[in-house]
Amino acid sequence: MRVLIVFLAAPVLFAQPPQTPAPVYARESIVPLPSNAAKLLAPGMAVELYGAHLAPEPWCGQNATPPAPYPVEVCGVRVMVGSSPAELMFVGPGQINFRIPAGAPAEGPAPIQVCVRGVCGAPVMMQFSAHTAFLRLRGAAAVHMPVWIQIDAPPPYQVKYPCGDTPWSFDGYQFEVRRNGQLLSQQPPPKDALGHAAMAIGPGSCAAAAQPSALPLHLLYQFDQPGVYSLRFTAIAPAGPNQGTTTCQSQWTDIAVDPYSASQRDEWLQSMAEQVKSASPQTLMADVIPSLLAWPDDKALTVLLPLLDQTAYAGQFARYSLAAFNDDVLRRVLPPDRLLSLCPPNGRCRIEN
Repeated sequence: MRVLIVFLAAPVLFAQPPQTPAPVYARESIVPLPSNAAKLLAPGMAVELYGAHLAPEPWCGQNATPPAPYPVEVCGVRVMVGSSPAELMFVGPGQINFRIPAGAPAEGPAPIQVCVRGVCGAPVMMQFSAHTAFLRLRGAAAVHMPVWIQIDAPPPYQVKYPCGDTPWSFDGYQFEVRRNGQLLSQQPPPKDALGHAAMAIGPGSCAAAAQPSALPLHLLYQFDQPGVYSLRFTAIAPAGPNQGTTTCQSQWTDIAVDPYSASQRDEWLQSMAEQVKSASPQTLMADVIPSLLAWPDDKALTVLLPLLDQTAYAGQFARYSLAAFNDDVLRRVLPPDRLLSLCPPNGRCRIEN
């Protein structure tokens, strides 16, 4: 009898590395810094990109937050903007921070694509513009209340505030405002109570401590009637040696200014008085003090009063802000010793123009 011997060949299993999943992200998850409003991108802009599978797992051991100069590849991760690799500032499985390369288009569309160890996600088409800004209202706007405007602008036009010793110190930023189709007149910067001219709007150098911030439009225009106002923003920056200047501008943008009752304002002033007690110097100069100048009456000056005797920079900023208050308000609210140091014997608190 023949015995049939069947040899079963067992497959040899070789250890295979796990397959890298394709990165997943969307247009809405690509947002410029420091703003979270996804608008237009521009060369040199820092950008956050959110998604899934944006980095290999397990991690390769490289520094996920490399120091400058930033590399174009970290742990096998690359971000392509058009045909140019981006500098990587942070790499994680759910987020990548990168800088738009100089080779990106100044105007028009270009794709952004994330690749992890050669496995690439689908390219996302983004719009680029080096000369367009976008405006949005920070919070709500109301009659005789602060009107803060947030500006999303590409480099080198990012907005910082404050840019000098007075609340009226802007840094080359200009606004136009119209209501019912009519351009409104801008308020001239006042003279302060010591007779110095408050710094006007115009090109200058922003203080190193100034942070990206909204701008207090209520210091330039009066919003004393409810309704819809239209705004346009323009910024001017040097274009380089022997190249003149370049300009960044927004479209006309509508904001609504609502009515506001006296009792509502009193509640708001009480909240500002609490902030005066504990806010940081930067918050005092970039928010609290300019906000109090939206309607410079006795109540606003009373809230501001504790800051006048501070010796720090915020105290100096507060003292310059007295320019917003007329002589009668200063005489009614300021303590006699402070009033004597500000007003000469003839009773006028400002030097004649």
